[in-house]
Amino acid sequence: MKIGLKERVLLLPVVIAVSIVAAVAFLVGDASVVGNTIIIAMFIAVVPYFAYRYSKYAWLKGIERQFPNFIRDLADSKRSGMTLENSIKMASKTNYGKLTDEIKKMSNKLSWGVPFLRVLDIFGEKVKESTSITEVLNIIKEVYKSGGNVVATLDSAAVNMNMLREAEEERRNVTSQHVMVTYGIFFMFLGIVIVIIYIFVPMMTTVSLGGSETDAIASFSSTFSNPCSDLAIPFPCGLFDGTCSMLDVDPYGVGCYYISLFFYVLVIQGLCSGLIAGQLGENSAVAGAKHSMIMVSIAIFIFILLSKIGVFPV
Repeated sequence: MKIGLKERVLLLPVVIAVSIVAAVAFLVGDASVVGNTIIIAMFIAVVPYFAYRYSKYAWLKGIERQFPNFIRDLADSKRSGMTLENSIKMASKTNYGKLTDEIKKMSNKLSWGVPFLRVLDIFGEKVKESTSITEVLNIIKEVYKSGGNVVATLDSAAVNMNMLREAEEERRNVTSQHVMVTYGIFFMFLGIVIVIIYIFVPMMTTVSLGGSETDAIASFSSTFSNPCSDLAIPFPCGLFDGTCSMLDVDPYGVGCYYISLFFYVLVIQGLCSGLIAGQLGENSAVAGAKHSMIMVSIAIFIFILLSKIGVFPV
């Protein structure tokens, strides 16, 4: 079975990541090193796929920006008496940015005798994720088959697509501030998590501080324990133990559970906030992948930095 580009981008990094983790675990065996390697391997496995999806998203947006100009030029050529086939061949000599290569491919197919409607179908399969282009292509095919006023239809389609693009740009300008608010919320949450770790985790881990002034704190801390101390389930306890070993935190202490819990809560919050930022700013969760990677990377970097400089409460 032939494996496509999307499958290769998804599978190959995963295989490389698993191989790296297995090699480090076999050669080194240190839990802290293996934990750091797992985080690096996760980025190796995930980043290429998100980069592939985002590059395809950016390519499609470039096509959408130039498509109204292409449609308008087809209308002008058709108005001068040329057929749609010859109009596409003429348009292939014009620069339309990312759309240029696709127009040249359509022109080549027409030169090889491929029917016009089949050429539109092939192009439509490549841009099927774009609703506006798909609708315009369907309109062109219906007008072509019915023999309607092609020039008026193309002009109207170009005008409507330009109006939609302007509305999208206006919406993006309005919602850009919401993206910044999303980043602000993430950094605020990051600060709250760090404060909780530095203030409440030591209180939870204190068994007895001695002295009448600290009796209340000692009583408060005695009510907390590590929920995973008596459990051997791999998730989440095994995951938390591995995380504590990576962060140089005692895996048997009560602090391990809460530090690991806040770590993964922050990672999940960064991932979801990034996707929301992409949906708000560019009307696409895929576009938010870059925001997610930025936030998750910051969260992991901060935790590892605090661990390596030895200031984590343990």
